[in-house]
Amino acid sequence: MKDKNINNLLIIFGITIALLIANSYMPAGVEIFGFEIKQVDFLSDIRSDDFYDDDTIDEEYYDEEDDEYFDEDDEYYEEESENDTSFMEGKPRYNLASIINMNRLTEFITSEIDKLSNNFMLPSTTTRGRNLSGNLKQLNKFFSALKKAKNQQVRIAHYGDSTLEGDLISSDLRELFQTKFGGRGVGMVPITSNDTNFRETTNLSFSDDWTTATVFSRNKDRLPLGINGHVFVNSDGSWVKMKTNNKYKTARKFDIAKLYYSEAQRGTKINYSLNGAGTVTKSLSSGKGLKVLEIKHEGSKSIKVEFPKNESAYYYGISLESKNGVYIDNYALRGNSGVDLKKISTKYLKDFQRKMDYKLVILEFGLNVLSGRKTVFTRYEKDMIKIINRMKKAMPEASFILVGAHDKCIKKGSRFITDPAVFKLVEAQKSIAEKTDIAFWNLFEAMGGENSMVDWVNSNPPRAFKDYIHFNNTGAKMEAEMIFSELMKKYK
Repeated sequence: MKDKNINNLLIIFGITIALLIANSYMPAGVEIFGFEIKQVDFLSDIRSDDFYDDDTIDEEYYDEEDDEYFDEDDEYYEEESENDTSFMEGKPRYNLASIINMNRLTEFITSEIDKLSNNFMLPSTTTRGRNLSGNLKQLNKFFSALKKAKNQQVRIAHYGDSTLEGDLISSDLRELFQTKFGGRGVGMVPITSNDTNFRETTNLSFSDDWTTATVFSRNKDRLPLGINGHVFVNSDGSWVKMKTNNKYKTARKFDIAKLYYSEAQRGTKINYSLNGAGTVTKSLSSGKGLKVLEIKHEGSKSIKVEFPKNESAYYYGISLESKNGVYIDNYALRGNSGVDLKKISTKYLKDFQRKMDYKLVILEFGLNVLSGRKTVFTRYEKDMIKIINRMKKAMPEASFILVGAHDKCIKKGSRFITDPAVFKLVEAQKSIAEKTDIAFWNLFEAMGGENSMVDWVNSNPPRAFKDYIHFNNTGAKMEAEMIFSELMKKYK
């Protein structure tokens, strides 16, 4: 019986190894029972480096002949958009003549021992001070507003992909601005979010009966999306609660809570309580167009809002703020390339701008455009130019900065190297900034350039996760410090 059990274990082990090796050669797009199987190269650490070499001509991730992809005259867009995360899932094309190199296996083992002995203490090089370019004169609109921050609000919209999730980067940049120019509160917080487990500026909780539409999901009912790329519809008794925490000094309290909504039914009321105190009932204004319910209470730390009547309005979020100072609204769009911003209608961009009066818009997208070895971004460039120009027209009082993609590494043999497509993407983003006449901040160069992500992952403490794509909290804080420093050098 014992021998039989051992044999069964060996069989299971053998099947597992066989499946892992088979997965290393699996082509992209294979599905089993409707689930796409993601390829994991089980042999990557012992292959020879030329195994991954491929001179195949690059293709664009968009169809150059698709003239209907973007129509800026449409208020809403009918096509169902796929989450841009799909652009990240490109698979390498393999030369099956080269499989395993035993010298590479030895090198791999040696390198891992070296890493352990050095405790991963590799230096990280940054090149601060020469990475902001493009039309810097248009930043004067933002700088002029900063000079008046003691007497008025100066608002910044910070758009980006998953690098901003959990208020990452925005939170540290907000703290820097508010410490220097004043302001108290985190700004706009969505009604619901997927990042509640790691959002460090606000403890967000909500009922599970909200209906949500976003720029990166299907919006079959064509609900009007807000400037944050979301819209939320309540059920009977839906609620949301926001509570500050102590990590960031300038975000520990707020004096004003603003509920943004539109198309409220006649007679709609909401109930709210501040700091766990008694419930107050307020009526919402009915009619078309964006509306704001303002709730004032100095030194608040939490707010809970209840929505008694089903589908009473379209809701967009609650801004926690004070009267004066700088506020940075974090608009993280997971897995997005930025192109889906086209789904926010010009009408609603203008409506929100009239209420929020943004003085600076930061656009931080890019890595979700990368797909395998593709390095041609002509169509992406054209679409982003249209989007930025449309946003500029809707928000004429705002300055704009396009943040270039940061370093992202891929594995080649036992080494991590910069994805070759990153270089072309950064050049495309420079071109976008030039053709839209806005400022460009080269984050790729600022963090150290080629292969710098390896240094950020291996620094002590680490500045990025071991996916060699995303910054951790330490890296996010460093990015915020770098861009703040760049802006302050230009501020007079």
